[in-house]
Order: sequence, then structure tokens, then C-alpha cells
Amino acid sequence: MKDDSASYYDSKEFTELLASYENMLSDGGSVYFDSMDIANIAEYYSMNGELDKSDTAIEYGLRLHPSDADILISKANNLLRRGLKEEARVLTESISDPDNQELLYLKGEIELAFDRPDDADAYFMQAVQLSDDDPGMLNDIIVKYMDNRNYDLCQKWLDMALVLSPDSRNFIELQADLFFDTGQADTAIEWYNHLLDEFAYDTYYWDQLGRIYYEKNDYAKARECFEFIEAIEPDDKSSRMMKASCIFNMEDWKGAFDIYKALLDDDPSSYTLLYYCARCLYEMEQYEEAYDKFMDTLAMLMLDEDVPVEMYVELYYYLADTSRRTGRAEQAERHLREGLALDPDDEDLNKLAQTILPQNL
Repeated sequence: MKDDSASYYDSKEFTELLASYENMLSDGGSVYFDSMDIANIAEYYSMNGELDKSDTAIEYGLRLHPSDADILISKANNLLRRGLKEEARVLTESISDPDNQELLYLKGEIELAFDRPDDADAYFMQAVQLSDDDPGMLNDIIVKYMDNRNYDLCQKWLDMALVLSPDSRNFIELQADLFFDTGQADTAIEWYNHLLDEFAYDTYYWDQLGRIYYEKNDYAKARECFEFIEAIEPDDKSSRMMKASCIFNMEDWKGAFDIYKALLDDDPSSYTLLYYCARCLYEMEQYEEAYDKFMDTLAMLMLDEDVPVEMYVELYYYLADTSRRTGRAEQAERHLREGLALDPDDEDLNKLAQTILPQNL
């Protein structure tokens, strides 16, 4: 999912407001700001992950406007962002402003945080009604439900949004994303293609399509999608990586190796790229070079504490087999035993053991 919507926070009006506030802090003075302006400044900092700066703006705002609902809502938002959902709920309940749509929306967010989607839905419905079906609020609710994997409620709100704005690119995109997220691949393809009919150079839609085809094992079509992205944005490394994965799965080992090698030259610290270079060399029966690269991969893996055991097991298989194929029996046995020590039941290692360790079987 992406967000192309123009934001108030990008406007000249807000930029000047923020500069005025920050100049005041630098000068150590005191300047009067409207309560909504302070609330917007606080929200801007919060959206950018600068919660301490947001708190400072809120406390300054409350000195100017004690008990102001909009500023208190910003404070409750910060509590929720910090995971303090109970404290956020207590604060929202203390705010006396029953017709404040932002307050009702926040109460809905808090109920979602407590995993009460139906209660959240009631608050969201009230908020939207007060907003006169504001498309921005509808978008936020749909995204919230999608992020929380409340897909049925997400579809309910998308149905409403598409009735109100049937030609909205944003809502059509969200519907395509929902089909994508819920595994309705063929329908998602139709919706992304519909978007591409009008927005042919939007790489997000090509990427989504490519990933769907990749999951369907249709590597030829997936490759085409990533090649479109490459044509539009030649420096997009993610699409080149996915293109290489398609080619690899199509068993074009030389083609895949050339891409992986070029990417590795740009990012020599990537053990993933190094591993796939080694795999391509292995498939091309260039076992000596493959072994060296597998060993380099192993050295890099050991610098990362988060590497799953499964990757080590797979790597030891290839180290053992390349050693066997290059006539290094003692080395092959050592790597095999290292792999079996991690996973004695691995099918590939046990099959290889029948060749390397026949006397022990």
C-alpha cells in the first residue's frame, strides 16, 4: 500500500507555521499560537516519530489553552503511539466534546488497540457521520482495518467508500490491495490492470502484479512486470532483485548470476546476494568458485545473530556437496556433520550422507 495523497503538512502554510514555532523555541521567547495550530504541529512531530518534540509542543499548547480538546487529543494520540492504551483511553474519556469527530476516531483507534473491532466500528461510524463522509477519514479507517487484518470490516468500509466515490483512484487501489492481502490473486490482477490502464507508469502497481505472478509461479509474467519497473526506474534495486529471482526460478543460471553479481558489486555486504551468486555457480557446475562463495557467505552469516538455523543447514549442504564434487572427501564429511548437528532430520543432508558416509549407514 502506498500513500500519494497531498498533505497539509507539505503546504506552504504549515511550513511557515512550523518555522515560526521552531524559531520561537530557538529564541527562547513566547509566541501565541492557535490551539489547532499547536495540535497540528504536535501531530506533525508525532507522525515523523519525534514524540518528545510533539510532547513539548503539547505542553506549550496546554499552557496557552488549558483543557483544549484538540491539544488533549494530540496528547492521547501520543500515549497510544507509545503503547499506553489504557492511559490514552482515560484521557479521551476526560475530554468533554461529544461532537468532535477526531476524538471519536481516536476512541475507535483505542478500541482497535484493545482488539475490540466492533466497538471501534461504532466510534468510526459516528466520526464519519460527523465528518459528512470525509474521504480522508474513510481512507484512514480502511487502512486501520487493513493494518489490523480486520478484513471483513475493511471490505465493509471499502464498499461504502466506492459507492460514495466510485472513480476514486485511492479507493480502487485500496480495494486492489485488499484483494492482494486476502489472497484473491486473480481478482487483484484485474484491479491492478484496471489501474495500469490509466496509470501505466506507476511502479507500485507493476510491483504488486509482479509479486502476484511470482507467488503463482508464473515467473515469465512476473519478470515482465519487474522489467517494466526497471525501464521506468533503472536504479530500482528491489525490482532488479525480483527480476533475478524470476530468472533464477526459470533456471537461467547465467542470466540470474549476471544480475546478482552486479547487485553484489553495489552491495558487497549482502550475504543474500553472495549466496545466490554461489547457487548460480553451483547450478552451472562451477563448483570450485561456488565453494569459495559459499564459504564467504558462511563467514558473513556468522556476523548476523538473527540468521535462522535453516539457512545454515542449507549452506552446509552446498558446502558438503561442492567439496564432494571437487574431490575433497574429508572437507565434505566435515561440512555434512556440521549440517546434521544442526538438523539431524534434514532430508537433503541425509540423502547426501548416503554418498559421503556410506559406511555409517
